Amino acid sequence: MKKTHSSRSSQSRNKNQASSPSQRSYKQGKAFPRGSKSESVKRSDQRSDKKNERSNVLNNYRVVVGTHAIRESMVTQPKEVFELWTYHGFESNPDLKVLVEDAQKLRIKTTEHPRGFLDNQVSGHQGAILLTSYTPEVDWESLHQKDTSTVLFLDGIEDPHNLGAILRTAWLTHVDAVTIPADRAAGLTPAVHKVACGGVEHVPVEQTNNFLNLVEGLKENGFWVFGLSHNSNKSIFDLKLPSKVVWIVGSEDKGMRTSSERLCDELVSLPQASAPASYNASVATALALMETVRQRKLGQKQST
Repeated sequence: MKKTHSSRSSQSRNKNQASSPSQRSYKQGKAFPRGSKSESVKRSDQRSDKKNERSNVLNNYRVVVGTHAIRESMVTQPKEVFELWTYHGFESNPDLKVLVEDAQKLRIKTTEHPRGFLDNQVSGHQGAILLTSYTPEVDWESLHQKDTSTVLFLDGIEDPHNLGAILRTAWLTHVDAVTIPADRAAGLTPAVHKVACGGVEHVPVEQTNNFLNLVEGLKENGFWVFGLSHNSNKSIFDLKLPSKVVWIVGSEDKGMRTSSERLCDELVSLPQASAPASYNASVATALALMETVRQRKLGQKQST
């Protein structure tokens, strides 16, 4: 017994002496000769590559966040949805659980990721990110032929929350198209989708820096163009709106550009208390659109 034990100890010592630091194995993995990458570093590089690959995927699709916005996108164009991302353990969140169940019913691919992965892709995601290839587009030719229509031009709205709120109101007030500048203005960011709560799926948005040609085309087809300006002495409530209306709303700080004011047939203001302040851009837009809806409803009642 002792001889056997002595033999094992000797073999063990000889084995340890024969092995160099670069050959020994450790619990965390094998050591590598100086100058080579360890397995942990390689795995880190692979994870980084995978993250970058996923980030590049976002560039190829419209990114939608917010449970209400995601649900509306899935229901509107389910075949155009590429994938729905959620975080591991989403089942603990009732809203996400229902969202994933709805996606599965529509045969939409769902993938779970670490919560940190979603955080690195989009902020304010509420635990889910939807990628879709569908974006509503304005059909100007069909729009010109309508008997009743409302079109909205936003002249430099910079706050994504304002743009999102306007698109939500535009959807609910039957606006046929929204036009925004391609530069120096808020675009269709994930934050805009979240605030719009599905409005982006129903109201086509055109991005262009040339308002002139579009407005002139609308005028030639019977549209009247009105601009919101707190400097105007004519109240919106003194205005009898035609059946085909274009509203132009200026930016939060500077209002409409001079070039946009020149496109208007008339400038109108919203009644307010005597104060140097003015309405928020999204609130002003909502008031104008609701007055448009009100007058149309009133006109329909009077004609029956």
